[in-house]
Amino acid sequence: MALSPLIYVPISAFILSLGIYTLASKRNIIKQLIAVEILINAAHLNFVVFATSNPAGIDPYALSLVIISMGVGASIIAVGILLLIHVYRTYGTMDLEALRKLRR
Repeated sequence: MALSPLIYVPISAFILSLGIYTLASKRNIIKQLIAVEILINAAHLNFVVFATSNPAGIDPYALSLVIISMGVGASIIAVGILLLIHVYRTYGTMDLEALRKLRR
């Protein structure tokens, strides 16, 4: 027996709020990158829930959009981690406030 989509929407809202909180409160760049990934996963959960709850059947276009978005998101995160490794090797810190002071 499948659960109602009304159960997944509050879960997705909680995941979204967790990502927003982490993005707003953490100063470490890696934690902020993970927070962006959490936000994207909340959007993916909503896409999958509403694509499968359609009374006419499962929408394959929405599911394919989620799969493509997951692939693109994974590649973006990989490039972001490579850039963060370079920043850490160059400046020796991952703290955003310290990196912002370097700009001045």
